[in-house]
Amino acid sequence: MRIGRLVLNRFAGDDARMRRLVTYWGATVLLYLLSLSILWVEVLSGVARAVPVIALTVIAFTGHAFFYLLIRQCERLKLTPSQLSVYQGRFAILCTVAGYSVMGPLRGASLVILTVILVFCAFTLEAKKTHSLSIFAISLLGATMVAMRFAAPDVFDAKTEIIHFVLSGSMLLVVATLTGRLSELRESLKAQKAELTKALEHIQVLATRDELTSLPNRRYMGQLLHQEEDLRKTEGPPACLALLDIDWFKKINDMHGHAAGDEVLKRFAEASRVALRNNDVLARWGGEEFLLYLPGTSLDGARDAVERYRQRVQSLVFGIGETAFGVTFSAGLVELTPGESIDQGIQRADALLYEAKANGRNRTVAGTAVRHATEQRQVAWME
Repeated sequence: MRIGRLVLNRFAGDDARMRRLVTYWGATVLLYLLSLSILWVEVLSGVARAVPVIALTVIAFTGHAFFYLLIRQCERLKLTPSQLSVYQGRFAILCTVAGYSVMGPLRGASLVILTVILVFCAFTLEAKKTHSLSIFAISLLGATMVAMRFAAPDVFDAKTEIIHFVLSGSMLLVVATLTGRLSELRESLKAQKAELTKALEHIQVLATRDELTSLPNRRYMGQLLHQEEDLRKTEGPPACLALLDIDWFKKINDMHGHAAGDEVLKRFAEASRVALRNNDVLARWGGEEFLLYLPGTSLDGARDAVERYRQRVQSLVFGIGETAFGVTFSAGLVELTPGESIDQGIQRADALLYEAKANGRNRTVAGTAVRHATEQRQVAWME
């Protein structure tokens, strides 16, 4: 079983798209074997000449070997499945019509293969290309019938050829119309799938991003932190949490309006992209409160990062009409201890945040002990 899988991977590759293309190629090989077997039956029966059949057999298998190499190298050669289908379709039509020209009384049966070729191509070709292949097949078949009528009039009877041409041409036109419609439906389904995928991605963004600030929202941050909590059950690198709150945000809304408050939140978020590291995650936790996760960071390193961010925010200037104002934030910062839950870490950061508020705001308070700050909260929010 393992050897068979290794052989399959070597022959068809381990990519699903490549295996599908090789599978289609294998199906056409089987179709060619069936067609060539009919030719060789006629050769053995003495109604078809061996030399043209041998030449056609060599050409068919050489061409198929060449197409196998093209399929395996299509990415490097930047060939699309549509381009490969056009090349294979034209080659198959040429071989089929050539086979028709060297066959004996059974040659009418080979014309059915032309319809099969178009059906195969319909899985990858657009309607316009399917119609083009159909016209190519009908034109080549008609020209071959006329040429063979003059080259071998004793074998190619005009009445029989006209019947063959009308029947095969009608079948090809019908199949081309149906496969063209199928191609259009396939393209429509692809477009719908792309739209649904895009809509799903947008929904996922809305579900995990804060619409105003474009920062991760509380739901996303909660999922991320609890995943990290599972990883931290074993000994791992240090990590810190900081709870940030914009100072006097209610006053900003009351004095300058909610549009000014929204602008403060947006620029507060933009400042994080400059001041924080790429692997730090800042999420809008609620209202004017934000939660910052600093993985792989000790308490001292996290304090430096939060202070850089605080100074960055403090340097921002907001203008409403002729009025200019700045903003600051307070922060409670903790380093998560081994075995500590995320919720416990947030509670400690929350207690330290209210200590920062009580001590005058616009500062970062870092610590490790749990603080019960009920009284400090009351003082912090009093004006």
